[in-house]
Amino acid sequence: MKCVNIVQMLTLMVIFQEEPGRLVPASALVFPRQPGKPALVVRSLTEPSSLKDLIESVAVPHCEVGTVYSLVYRRERSLDTLTVPGDVLEVRGVKPRRLLSPSFLCDGHLGKLALLLRVMGFDTAWDNSWSEPGMARRGINENRTVLTRSRSLLKRASMDNAMLIRSDDPDEQAREVLRRFLLADQVRMFGRCSKCNGRLREVAKADVAARIPPKTAKWLDTYYLCRECDQLFWEGTHVTALRRRIEKILARCPTPDRPDPS
Repeated sequence: MKCVNIVQMLTLMVIFQEEPGRLVPASALVFPRQPGKPALVVRSLTEPSSLKDLIESVAVPHCEVGTVYSLVYRRERSLDTLTVPGDVLEVRGVKPRRLLSPSFLCDGHLGKLALLLRVMGFDTAWDNSWSEPGMARRGINENRTVLTRSRSLLKRASMDNAMLIRSDDPDEQAREVLRRFLLADQVRMFGRCSKCNGRLREVAKADVAARIPPKTAKWLDTYYLCRECDQLFWEGTHVTALRRRIEKILARCPTPDRPDPS
């Protein structure tokens, strides 16, 4: 007579609201995704796990979770607590929060986003040679908000001060960041060097006259120098086009006097 080991399964239901629900892959859903409806997931576990591990098992990074509420026990639960058989959990999204001194760290795939954020005056580090462990360490050591397209990076327990970038389009990526951290009213053109992230300072035309193209010198008097790499900048026609581009990005971002224009 053969012995059969029967493993008792721990089954629970997870309801993903709002933004977290959009991150759940279709293969994990009980019902097909419907616009404006929660994403329903049922999980059967062989042993208790933390809520963080449970949520990340369906590809939702913990930094994209605002609160987890138990509908059975009628209380909020932290991500480090263990799952309970028969529980029904509601996972809610992260609410936009204000960054008073924003500084960012972009992963190697977000070079165009890094350039846009620098142009808008935000301290943004980027290097496409960084590894995921290196990014995680640097984000912590420099107290930077990590921006990434990598869900595997965000599974690291240390990645609390981080954001998953959804879009492939750099303008939409910038809009995501501005909306999440309520930064639209902090945009300052010519605040940072687009190449090295150094601070820019305005300089007298006479001090950099030898570096200005003759045609530009005839009609333009305002110039900026990077304090780090000594790159010279001025507001030519390409910057005019960039200003229009940024204005379009800002048009769909909330500000104190315009809560949500989208």
